[in-house]
Amino acid sequence: MKFKKEIIFIIIGILLIGIIAFTTYKFTNNNSSKSGNTNTSNNVKVVGESVDINLSDSYTITKGGTYNLSGKIDNGLISINTDADVKLVLNSVTITNNNGPCILVENAKNVYITINGENTLTSSNLTDEYDSTIYSKDDLIFDGDGSITINSNLDGITSKDDLTINSGTYIINSEDDSIKGKDSVTIEDGTFTINSKGDGIKTTNEEDIEKGIITINNGTINITSVKDGFDSTNKLIVNNGTITIKSNDDGMHADGYLEINGGSINIDAVEGLESTYIKINDGTININASDDGINATNKSTNYDVVVEINGGNITINMAQGDTDGIDSNGNLYINGGTINITGQSPFDYDGEAKYTSGTMIINGKETTEITNQFAGGGMMGIPQGERPNDQRMNGRR
Repeated sequence: MKFKKEIIFIIIGILLIGIIAFTTYKFTNNNSSKSGNTNTSNNVKVVGESVDINLSDSYTITKGGTYNLSGKIDNGLISINTDADVKLVLNSVTITNNNGPCILVENAKNVYITINGENTLTSSNLTDEYDSTIYSKDDLIFDGDGSITINSNLDGITSKDDLTINSGTYIINSEDDSIKGKDSVTIEDGTFTINSKGDGIKTTNEEDIEKGIITINNGTINITSVKDGFDSTNKLIVNNGTITIKSNDDGMHADGYLEINGGSINIDAVEGLESTYIKINDGTININASDDGINATNKSTNYDVVVEINGGNITINMAQGDTDGIDSNGNLYINGGTINITGQSPFDYDGEAKYTSGTMIINGKETTEITNQFAGGGMMGIPQGERPNDQRMNGRR
């Protein structure tokens, strides 16, 4: 009988321990959940306070969290300095700064900017230290269904790390570059109207072979630029989207590698596509060029100089004079797709040229022969294999 009582006491003790443990867990968990609001942006949680701010003057953020911004700043900025994630929600905000950026990120883990309504940011007297209307020393991620107009006396948007745009409408008027990420620029979607007196969209990291990459996955992008439409220090990858470029330099430039896998691309420029290695797998590409339509030249020692066309519908219209439709300072490979070139010099290459398959239409006539223009100045193409070894193209590379 005594033995049975001991068993009963043991069972009661175990139950009491379980109840105490469960109560402690619930209390701790509830207190933890009350320590801050959790907000999501593109499946990323931003933990911290949620604050509604009606702007009338400069505002400084020193804590992580979500800041719902409305109102107007006549001469000032939003500045961020914290080790945490910060989310800015712009609700039809107007900010003018006569002496620098409108949004300045001195420090943060990540900064998420959600665009709601119609927003306008205008900067003047920017300097080389903080050269953009939106300037961040850390990662920037944009989303939202609204619009933002940026007017800048230098650059429009700059991230000194990675810059990602998931959605939204962007109107950028800049006296220099419009969108700039040091390590990368990734556009998932959105609508862009860019008027740039520098480069339209660019990266700047020249030290790391894994960085300095521009990736376009979708979106509608219209660029008018004095310099390059796209300018990458490493790779430029286009997977989809509708892209229109009017440029006084290159339409799409990548020092190392340029790849097009789809989309609709219309370019009116001095040179349409320029890189060390150019690969076209798919897409509809229309190029009007006053120099070379597609130009592979030695801009990087990390890649061979090659033009490789595996698919797509490519139309190239060349200006009169010393111009080439497709110019490779190395090799030229055509393995598929439809290529329609109008011009005096359809092809120029310094290495080998191989045609495997695809449709080539040169000045209205279909052919399977890759001719070679080597002397410039209006000569007609010479079939491959008949190029004298001692004659080279002029120094226009």
